[in-house]
Amino acid sequence: MPVNARAREELALSRIISTVSSSLELDAVLASVVELLSEASAVHACFVYLADPDEERLVLEAASEPYRHLVHQIVLERGEALAWWAAERREPAFIRERADEDPRTKRVPELEDERFQSLLTVPMIGKSDRLVGAVTVHSEAPREFSPPEVDFLVTVASLVAGAIENARLYEEMRGRVSALEELTALAEALAGADTLGDLLPAAVEGARALLGASACHLYLIEPGGDELVLHRSSPDRAPAAKRIGLAELGPQLSPRARRGKLSVPLVAEGELVGLVVAEGTRRVELARALAGQLSVGIRKVRLIERLTERNLTTDFLDELAEGRPVAELDLRAARLGCDLSDPHAVLHAEPCSDGAETALRSALPGALLDRRDATMRGLVRVPRGGVPALLEVIGRVLSGLGEPVPVGLSGPCQGEDAYAEGFAEARHALLGSTVLRCDPPVVAYDELGAYKYLLRIAASSEAGTRDATVEAVTRLADYDAQRQTQLFQTLEEFLRRHGSISATSEALYVHQNTLRQRLRRIAEIAELDLRRDDWLMLEIAVKLVRLRQRV
Repeated sequence: MPVNARAREELALSRIISTVSSSLELDAVLASVVELLSEASAVHACFVYLADPDEERLVLEAASEPYRHLVHQIVLERGEALAWWAAERREPAFIRERADEDPRTKRVPELEDERFQSLLTVPMIGKSDRLVGAVTVHSEAPREFSPPEVDFLVTVASLVAGAIENARLYEEMRGRVSALEELTALAEALAGADTLGDLLPAAVEGARALLGASACHLYLIEPGGDELVLHRSSPDRAPAAKRIGLAELGPQLSPRARRGKLSVPLVAEGELVGLVVAEGTRRVELARALAGQLSVGIRKVRLIERLTERNLTTDFLDELAEGRPVAELDLRAARLGCDLSDPHAVLHAEPCSDGAETALRSALPGALLDRRDATMRGLVRVPRGGVPALLEVIGRVLSGLGEPVPVGLSGPCQGEDAYAEGFAEARHALLGSTVLRCDPPVVAYDELGAYKYLLRIAASSEAGTRDATVEAVTRLADYDAQRQTQLFQTLEEFLRRHGSISATSEALYVHQNTLRQRLRRIAEIAELDLRRDDWLMLEIAVKLVRLRQRV
C-alpha cells in the first residue's frame, strides 16, 4: 500500500476511534464514519446498513452524498444484495469489476448502482456473533482492494459495530442516567491510567459502585498463561478464589446472573485478558458495557508497560555493555526483575526471527531479552547446571524451528567488572558458531578453545599485522570473491580432513581428480606448498581470515 494511502487510513482510523468514543448519538456517529471512510478509501460512495432486531432486514442508516436523503428508505430483505451475502457468511465480500453482472448483487435504482463497477462489503458483527449490519463502499472504475485496505475496513466495521451496540445499550438504559454517568466517569478514569497499579483499584471500586455489588473481583491472565490470577478485590479482603484455570472458566460464565453472582470475561480484539466477578448484582448488560471499557483499558496499559519495559531493557543492556558501574544500575535492574548479584550469561543471537524470539522467551522465563531488527541480546540467569545446561535448553528449543539461529553465550558474569566483558564474549561466541559449524549453531564462549584468541586478534587493531601466511590465504579468499570459485572453502575442508583426498572429496561432493586440480590451483594463486608448509599455521590463517570476514 502506498505510504500516502497508509497515512490517510491511519489518520481516518484515529478520527473514527475519536468519533465512536466521544458520542453515543448513533446518527451522528454513522454520518461521520461514512464521510471518513469515503475520504480514507478514495471511493465514490459509502453506505452503512443496520440489521433489524430479528436479523431479517438490512436498513440503510447512513450514506455519503448525494445519497444521504435515502437514509431509512432503502431496505434489503434477507438474502438480497452483496451485503446479505457477506452478512450471512460473516466475512468480507468483494467484486472487482462489472458488479451489475454478479448474481450476488441487487439493482437499486435509487442508489444509481449502474454507475459502480467495483464494490466491497464488510459485515459488522457484535457480541455473541450477532449481526449488527454491514458497511459497503463503491467505486465507479474497476478496482482491486488490497488486503490492507480490506483489513482497514474490517477494523472500522468492528469499531462501528461496538459503537452501535453501545448506542443501543444507551437507548435501552436511558432511564438509568446516574448509572451511565458513573460508567462514563469510570471509563475516563480507566483511560487516564498508564499503569496497572493505577487502573486496577479504580476498576474494582468503580465496578462495585456501578453494579451495586456487594463485592467485586478482577482476574487477569498472564501472557502465555493457562489460568486467571486474582489481582484486586473490593472490599480488599472479600473472599474469592486466588486462581481460576481456563479449563474451569466455562461454568463460571453465564448469560444471566446466577444467585446474584455475575461473571463477565474481559476480551479485547478476540483475546481473553481477564475476568470480572461481581457478587450481589443482576445488572448483566451494564456489566458487559463495563467489561468492554475495562478490557480495552487493560490492553492499552499492558501495551504501554511492554513498550516502557522494552525501552528500559534496551537502555539497561546498552549501559551494562558499556561497562557502567553496576551500582548505578541496581535500581533499574530491580525494576526489570534482574538481580545482578546472581550469575548471568550474556546471550547474543543473530539473525533472530519472530519465531525464534518467541521460542527463546518461552524457554528462558525471567530472562531479560531485547531484540532490535534481527539481533537479540540479553541476560539469562545461569541455572544449577551452569552454562552447559543453558546450551542444552536453547539448542533443543531452536532445533525445532526449522531455521538456523546462531547463538553465542558468554561465561557466567557476576560482579561489577564482568558484564561488559560478557557482552564481548557473547559476540565472539556467536562468531565462533559460524566457524565451528555446530548443529544447532549454539556455542558458549568457553567452548571456543584456541579460537578465543583468534577472535580477539580478528576484532583488534592487531588484525592488521603483516603475516605472509595470512596474506596468502587472503589472496585466495579475494580470488574466490572475484571469480565466484570455491578454492578457499576447498583449502579449509582439506585442512579440516587432515589432508585426506578421499574424505575431502566426499565432504565437498567432488571427484578426487577435481579436488587435486583445485589444490594445484590453490598452490599457484596463494603461492603455497601444501607438502612442505606448516598445516597448523595454514589452518590458523584460514580461521583468522574467515573470522575477519564476519567481524
